[in-house]
Amino acid sequence: MRTTRHSLGTLVETDVLVIGSGASGCGAALGARDQGQDVVIIDKGKLESSGCIGGGNDHYMAVLDEPGESFDTADDLVKFYAKPLNGWTRNMLVNGWYNHMRHFLDILGAAGVDFGRTDDGAYVRTQGFGQPGRWWVHIANGMTIKRVMARLVHESGVHVLDRIMAMRILTDHGKACGCLGWNVRTGEYVIIRAKTVVSAQGRSATRGTDNSTHNAYNVWMYPYNTSAGVVLGYQAGAAVTELDTYQRATLLPKGFGCPGMNGINSSGAHELNALGERFMGKYDPMGENGVRNNQIQGTFQEQMEGSGPPFYMDM
Repeated sequence: MRTTRHSLGTLVETDVLVIGSGASGCGAALGARDQGQDVVIIDKGKLESSGCIGGGNDHYMAVLDEPGESFDTADDLVKFYAKPLNGWTRNMLVNGWYNHMRHFLDILGAAGVDFGRTDDGAYVRTQGFGQPGRWWVHIANGMTIKRVMARLVHESGVHVLDRIMAMRILTDHGKACGCLGWNVRTGEYVIIRAKTVVSAQGRSATRGTDNSTHNAYNVWMYPYNTSAGVVLGYQAGAAVTELDTYQRATLLPKGFGCPGMNGINSSGAHELNALGERFMGKYDPMGENGVRNNQIQGTFQEQMEGSGPPFYMDM
């Protein structure tokens, strides 16, 4: 990284610029660094707490081709995700996910993330979100997973610029060549020039701190006033797929997290309404392990019909 000071701000030059230091951004930065590139990663927040896993996570999705497991191959992953309407392609995206699942599982495990294992050493995995296989590896110390990732990024030699808000992806004859940003604390402008730009920005701005609603996680979708980074790629000329059909549902006040619910359910628990009835079979063929939207909307429908609240977990 080469840095030059100017009257209005700072010019930074590098090989690879990664915008966004969430899980995807960290993975991209580590991958580029493994290839011997000089890498700069920026985020409006702080590396140790940025992104949607800044507050922790209790599951890691991995298709591992383990002997004896059903629906545990790359083809199973492709069949589930590479569907005509979502724009995800078999070779470019879904196979890319598959090729990195075990790789980063091993990296994170070696770095101290405590993935659950059985007595014979196999990963503890459960089924959920309507997926056909047991793709979710349980994490025991998931509250610290982002700090572990941050340590890996620092140790790799990636240059980290915290609290730099990307305002515009810069282009030269249609090719991304850097970005314009500003320091959210000092107000100083930063221009970053790069041979390659990776946009790892989310399509929502997720906060991991308490706020006026007293909900630990609150998501704002509109990109022009929330710093959701999808709009920057769109303005730079990128094709943006499925943004208008992206669906996020929840119940307020927030009493559960969907990943945790799937982990509990697939370990043998059941959801009961106020009448003591197990009800999710009416709303999804996989019952409590169905897609999260059906889980949420099914609970809401039971409430509308007078069968709750309260709702219970039979564990």
